[in-house]
Amino acid sequence: MLIAGVASFFILHGQEGATALLLYAIAERLEEITTEKSRNAIKKLLELAPDEALLKSDKGYVNVPSKEVKLGNIVGIKPGMKVPLDGTIVKGSSFFDESAITGESIPVFKQEGDKIFAASLNSDSFVDVEVTRESSNTIVAQIAESVKIAQQNKSNHEKFIEKFAKYYTPIILLASILVMLIPSLLGLNFFDWFYRGLVLLVVSCPCALTLSNPLANISALTKLAREGIRVKGNKYIELADNVQLVAFDKTGTLTEGKLKVFDVISHGISKERLLQIVASLEAISEHPIGNAIVSQSKVMDLPLLTVKNFKVIKGMGLEGVIDKTLYHIGSQKYLESIGYEIPNEDLNYFGSQGVIPVFLGSNNNLLGLITIRDVLRVSAPILIDELKKMGLETVLISGDHQAVCNTIGACLDMNVAQGELLPDQKLEIIRSNKEKNKKVAMVGDGINDAPSLALSDLGIAIGASATDLTLETADVIIMSDDLKKIITFFNIAKKTNKIIKQNIWGSILIKVSFAILTVIGLMTLWLAVGIGDMGVSLAVLFNGMRIFRYKVKYKDLSTDMVENEAKSIVCRTCNTRNILPQHHGRDMVKTEKKLVCWRKLLNSDELEPCEEEIPLLCPQCNNELEVI
Repeated sequence: MLIAGVASFFILHGQEGATALLLYAIAERLEEITTEKSRNAIKKLLELAPDEALLKSDKGYVNVPSKEVKLGNIVGIKPGMKVPLDGTIVKGSSFFDESAITGESIPVFKQEGDKIFAASLNSDSFVDVEVTRESSNTIVAQIAESVKIAQQNKSNHEKFIEKFAKYYTPIILLASILVMLIPSLLGLNFFDWFYRGLVLLVVSCPCALTLSNPLANISALTKLAREGIRVKGNKYIELADNVQLVAFDKTGTLTEGKLKVFDVISHGISKERLLQIVASLEAISEHPIGNAIVSQSKVMDLPLLTVKNFKVIKGMGLEGVIDKTLYHIGSQKYLESIGYEIPNEDLNYFGSQGVIPVFLGSNNNLLGLITIRDVLRVSAPILIDELKKMGLETVLISGDHQAVCNTIGACLDMNVAQGELLPDQKLEIIRSNKEKNKKVAMVGDGINDAPSLALSDLGIAIGASATDLTLETADVIIMSDDLKKIITFFNIAKKTNKIIKQNIWGSILIKVSFAILTVIGLMTLWLAVGIGDMGVSLAVLFNGMRIFRYKVKYKDLSTDMVENEAKSIVCRTCNTRNILPQHHGRDMVKTEKKLVCWRKLLNSDELEPCEEEIPLLCPQCNNELEVI
């Protein structure tokens, strides 16, 4: 641009040269302003957490700079105050708005023992928080740092443009000189062709092309961070366009990782009595499966019984004496090993339902079983449905029982559901799909998912429940448990890639067109700068900034709308009580005089509601059931 501007004075086109340099200076300043805006977006991430903290000391609470607070210190968080540092609540409880970190607009209830992020807004009650991360290492700081680092993790588009620009400038300089000299040597007007060579030099300026990628990627990374999604490199945004298959872990990913009683099947005793006996034994064991049974007995107001001679048979089951009767509870294998016979109808039932059975027996008589199942995430069906609309295959790979995986796979309408897999078998499935030239994304949260996340082309971690190893291994981290954020990631990534392609090809086509117009004498110097350079550069910049205008089309889903405060159904006439039936992986919900599938209450345009319903009538006496 400088060469063209100065040279224009020697061929008596100084006015145009001066105008060209002025327009170029204006364009450069506008580019700086626009680029600075994207940099400021990253600075704003760092400014989310307050600079001061209310440190608890022997003299009470005192204001100190957040950077002076050390690990293990206690800070107080007043209502309406932002949390200054990551930590764990040690006293009190309150609702916190975590939207700055997770992108979730619905406040989350936190109590003693729960983790809390810096920049979360305390809604209503004073709490004490023990600091677990210093100011330089909070999640907010990590997000801002990851955005900066991600810009250095370049995509193939960026590498191509950098390589292209390396050769482009000397080629254009040479082409401009040839345009100036060759026609003149053939006897054409030197001043005309010298002018056209200068115009070609200006119109071919690669500003728009070199800006086409970085700004769009910075905008995308910052927008994703605001939505509670951390991406570790521009190349992963580019890669999202090419993913053909998405593999999922089950527990803690598609499900909440919270075990719940699914059904109670009794033989010769009431369901309430069976649940009461098993809960009384499990209350001593403190096993996760037992905890689910004990919790169910509490919501059904079944008091625990006194247990004597309690014994744990490691990895198999329990035994103990209640009211002078010896009871055995445990797996099918355990009860069969001590002489119990399990009816085929019981085996077929829990096998088809995909649940974990806990059997109860006494004196070699099977008294019944309680089935346990994990709770499906509310956002899981929306995620799988949308991924299929995008044309992606969905595969469940889990270490859980095949029957359980079959149930989840069928519930979500996934392409494949494979269970009973060891970590190396999960790797083999991912490897075999990659060998078929498929780009594979893996979604997981546990330590056993880390190898699969590393091997896949795109590793996505569900951050709220993920282990540190998983977070380190993953390429994309969803900061909340909302699986719809994965759709947001794919949508923003696809929009970004589309904009980048528009910018690249638009720049090239306009530059080539203007170069042709220059050679045939239909382009002036100021027009070359005003439209060919300045106009195209600004178009590229504003096109990239459109990413900030992306609006998430999926409504926030609160589990409150599909949760029951009540946990059992009672017939006052028969005086019988039972657990709430489930459908599509969660409790059914009472509406008027019937129970309906929770999916009917989602009010989601993206997901077809389930019409399953059960009338609230007692199957024994046909009287109305009460949900409590």
